[in-house]
Amino acid sequence: MTERNFRKRIKDAISDPNLQTALERATSAYWKNRVEVLEGLDYDALRSDLRARKESALDQLPALFQRFKDEAERIGSNVYEVGSGDEACRLISDLAHAHGFKKIVKAKSMVSEEIELNRHLLAEGFEVTETDLGEWILQLCGERPSNLTMPAMHKTREQVAEILSKGTGEDVAADIPALVNLARRHIRQAFIDADLGISGANIAIADTGTLVIVSNEGNARLVTSLPSMHIAIVTYEKLLPSLDDAGSVLKLLSKCGTGQKMTSYVSFITGPSRTSDIEKTLTLGCYGPSEVHIIFIDNGRMQLLRDSEFREALCCIKCGACLSMCPVYRTVGGHVFGNRYFGGIGAVLESFISGTDSVADIADICTACGRCTTYCPAKIDIPRLVLALRRRIGEKNGRPILQQAVLRGLLGNPNLFESAINIARKTQSVWSPLKNLPIPWLSGLRNAPALSNIPLRERIPKTTNAERARKGIVAFYSGCVIEHVYPEIGESAVRGLSKMGWDVTLAANTGCCGYPALIKGDTETACTLAKHNLQVDDLFAADYVVTACPTCQTALKDEFAKLIGDGTPLSDKARRLSEKVYTWSEFMVNIAGVSEADFCTSNRGAITYHDPCHARHGQGIIDEPRNLLKFAGYSVVEMDQSDACCGFAGSYSLSHPDIADEISERKIANIVKTGASIVATDCPGCLIRLRAVLAANRSSIQARHTAEIVTESFCL
Repeated sequence: MTERNFRKRIKDAISDPNLQTALERATSAYWKNRVEVLEGLDYDALRSDLRARKESALDQLPALFQRFKDEAERIGSNVYEVGSGDEACRLISDLAHAHGFKKIVKAKSMVSEEIELNRHLLAEGFEVTETDLGEWILQLCGERPSNLTMPAMHKTREQVAEILSKGTGEDVAADIPALVNLARRHIRQAFIDADLGISGANIAIADTGTLVIVSNEGNARLVTSLPSMHIAIVTYEKLLPSLDDAGSVLKLLSKCGTGQKMTSYVSFITGPSRTSDIEKTLTLGCYGPSEVHIIFIDNGRMQLLRDSEFREALCCIKCGACLSMCPVYRTVGGHVFGNRYFGGIGAVLESFISGTDSVADIADICTACGRCTTYCPAKIDIPRLVLALRRRIGEKNGRPILQQAVLRGLLGNPNLFESAINIARKTQSVWSPLKNLPIPWLSGLRNAPALSNIPLRERIPKTTNAERARKGIVAFYSGCVIEHVYPEIGESAVRGLSKMGWDVTLAANTGCCGYPALIKGDTETACTLAKHNLQVDDLFAADYVVTACPTCQTALKDEFAKLIGDGTPLSDKARRLSEKVYTWSEFMVNIAGVSEADFCTSNRGAITYHDPCHARHGQGIIDEPRNLLKFAGYSVVEMDQSDACCGFAGSYSLSHPDIADEISERKIANIVKTGASIVATDCPGCLIRLRAVLAANRSSIQARHTAEIVTESFCL
């Protein structure tokens, strides 16, 4: 797919009112339901247990398969291994032809979509009926699924009524119960008439050779019990050792997938139907299928298993929670990502199925906000996988010339970068108006703020002494945005630290933290910047390092050590730096000990708080900024989905302005609903976006950094 075609798909998705309505209805309902079903549960403990069991299963996957095969065949099932989707399709059609079958019913299976099974079976002359309601809707209109658990998520009830009316010849109103009843009448006969039932499986239990299938509609149970033969197509990562291990998946699958405590049906299928009612003699083939065939499909999984950098993706239980929480998916739906798998995790899986060239575009539209990881029941670090995928794509195909020039030529050279910024600052009155020209490729620059006339280092002294009993020394790492765009935030942050008894050194000669390069997959430039910053003496002479940017904190605290690796002098410095890096809010509450006693005014009005992605999803910083605002006398009113991305995401708002604008508009709508006159955040990058979009909406709401609000409220 060319970049032009891909961007057209994005634009078409954003401008499709039916798609936007469907996505809004579905994701809003999911969010509400999910919150309710997880209430009172120790979700983190359940996630940790599931992740540990999945990791253990991956470690013994070949042995688990052999155990499953032995047990399944001992009880009468037939187990096969195939390398590719084409092999699986041929095997299934050969089995059906050998028995003279014509009519096939299918339960929902993303693996069958992956291998394009329907296309193959229809070409072979079989009559195939999808029995999952969403899949049947899409079969009638000739489309592919757009979600792992809700295939027709992109369709409104009005569109579904039109599709079913046309497909069945019966007029039906856009009433959901009426639509379901129509489907029931048409599909139930297909189960009875079918010769062959095809399903996937959510879990394969090695100890007993059992398949576990989770469903709500009852169709999977009918598909696997009424026809005389059942064929299950399974991928290796579904293997788990025991029933107890399967329980760890079942505890979270429906809660995270559809927002239900439990689905209507959980089927455990252990071999063909059988009876021993006559003389206690076991005989296969009673009322259910007389034959069960289980086909394990590789299609890139074993290569993924052997890849230590990416094998984490095989922990996915296909619940789709990452999609329902993804700001990009909520904006463009599933079809923009492709026809098989969706979102960041889909890009990773697809790259091992079809190669990295097939996912270059979809890997690039991930914001890497980390919300998916926070809500993933298997704790998969999807942003890390996406960034690694971008790196591999760049290494294989090369990087765009402009990207190379900006990242490696400019950002990766701190001295040159500073010179360029100084020139840009002095000439911005000339070039700044150009960004408002009606030129498409300039659209991402329209919300870019002006550079400050005076950078932070020229506004405050190298060292600011404590204003009360000295507690220690803090090195303040300003970062690019605070240094050159919002130095007033840096001034407030330093003054606040000083008021609480800390000598503050403005870390000199630092460069960019490297995260803009890292997020584009350019680890070489990010590593160069990590090495540069690790040579800055000020960072190591202080007791603590504080930054007012969570992205910078993530780079200094987590990424430097990964980039540097082990076994070098800089490795130890990266470790030492990691141990003493804090965001401003985190430091003020947990180290400086700010409390209500440090403020004089108790009622300053309502304020709402936007969680920066790297703070909340990366560092787990949630309560500290809210507590500071409460100490300062504000009433914190929580906005809906405060942890959702604001649309900035570093350079994302430049490279994908259409998506960023939609994400931002949803964020602003949620801010407005709170009735607060101020939205606070800990991220200067988020402020760039929030201020620009609030201004574009002519809103009187102020967007401010927590450090500014809190420091001006001190009565010390």
